[in-house]
Amino acid sequence: MGIKISRAERVPLIVRLAYLLNRIPRRSNKSRLGLLLDLEWIFSHLCHEASFTAFSNSEHPLRIVTRDLLLRVFPREAQVLDLGCGSGDLLAILGEISADVVGVDQSAEQVDLARLHLAEKGLDNVRVFATDGVEYLQGVDAPVDVVVMSHILEHLEDPSAILRDVAELCSFVYVEVPDFESQISNEFRRLLGRPLIFSDLDHIWEFDRREITELLEGAGLMVLETDHRLGMLRLWCSSSLLDT
Repeated sequence: MGIKISRAERVPLIVRLAYLLNRIPRRSNKSRLGLLLDLEWIFSHLCHEASFTAFSNSEHPLRIVTRDLLLRVFPREAQVLDLGCGSGDLLAILGEISADVVGVDQSAEQVDLARLHLAEKGLDNVRVFATDGVEYLQGVDAPVDVVVMSHILEHLEDPSAILRDVAELCSFVYVEVPDFESQISNEFRRLLGRPLIFSDLDHIWEFDRREITELLEGAGLMVLETDHRLGMLRLWCSSSLLDT
């Protein structure tokens, strides 16, 4: 069942003003579309950032969807490694559903925030270290049950290389990245060659659903379950390399 919208008797003033401004003559229809795409990108990202101040971690829709998926698929009493854990929002969820969790992030500032966040939650089964994720992987000498890579792959020069290393370390991998196909506007930006085509300023890659699946399978991972809601690609995978 969808959402039933009550039709307003009058169009809001801000909408009327926007349509009036859009009628101002421009050089071409493509330049008009390009301007609107840039404005959409700017306001969409401002809304995204503001949402994390308006909603707590337990109330934010993005966190709720991720939590629901992890609760459904995670093995019991799992040993977990979270690569690029950031300030610990996901670590708190992992700590509630796992036996032991290690989080690593190259930002000492983010790690300090994560430790504070975890202390407030009273989670003593989670350890956090300030170190480079790739270097940490090279020093791991025992398999873990699950490796979590939430919003990491899009930042890496060679995501396939680290995925191959991860596939040899664990039984399962959870991956989350922005869904490039979630908005048709992204395809318009690509066709027009707009510079604001990335979902964040420090992203190196953007993935559509086919590309991320091919990347994971090429690293020896089998996608078991996916969730494409709310503009994110969430993929639960098993490793076919650990048993070889």
